[in-house]
Amino acid sequence: MTNTQQIRQISSEIKQIKNDLQSVATPKDLRSQWMNPKEVGHALGMSESTLLRLRKCGALPFSRVHGKIFYKRVDVEQMLENNYVKIDRSCCNC
Repeated sequence: MTNTQQIRQISSEIKQIKNDLQSVATPKDLRSQWMNPKEVGHALGMSESTLLRLRKCGALPFSRVHGKIFYKRVDVEQMLENNYVKIDRSCCNC
């Protein structure tokens, strides 16, 4: 194999490694996807005990790792969407 061929092969392998690394979630990406109870409580104006009730009744999915609770940001947003109430203003003469 010539030097030029080796350089091309190495370049191709480096590109593949770069692509593989870009597809792996970094800690920053994980922090943007997952929230702890304090973050969720602050964002929603709820206490951690209210979040506990939501977990127990199944309204808010969660993950528990070594006793720590985490919520997916998309699940919190979905809970808000599921409980969204649109007001029909035609019924109250507003």
